[in-house]
Order: sequence, then structure tokens, then C-alpha cells
Amino acid sequence: MNSAKEKMQEYVANGVLLGWLINPKQEDVLIYRADGTISKHTNFDQLISGEDILPRFEFNLRLLMR
Repeated sequence: MNSAKEKMQEYVANGVLLGWLINPKQEDVLIYRADGTISKHTNFDQLISGEDILPRFEFNLRLLMR
């Protein structure tokens, strides 16, 4: 079975421009981009954004903690 990280890399390889792999238990997010970069967001007190792919989109990660 593919891990979530492998699945996200597959999605990017197939054309996904931006993806978030959110882990509420660890309170981190891996942000996958079309250029192959992956960054880690470790603060659920800050919003994640749609960057240039989804301008003006923001998501409050704290909503997952309810």
C-alpha cells in the first residue's frame, strides 16, 4: 500500500500544482508543489494559503482541532 507521502508525489507527477498533506495529530503540514519542492509548515496558529495557484485562498488549520 502506498503511503500518503508517496500518493502526494504521485499526484504532483500527474499534474497537481499544489497539495497539502495535513497531519492534525502532529500539527504539521507538508506542502507539495509542481516544481517538486516540499516544505513543512509546523504552526497551526498560522493560516496556509493557496499561494499563486489559488489566490486569496487561506485555510485556518485550527478548524481541524475542534
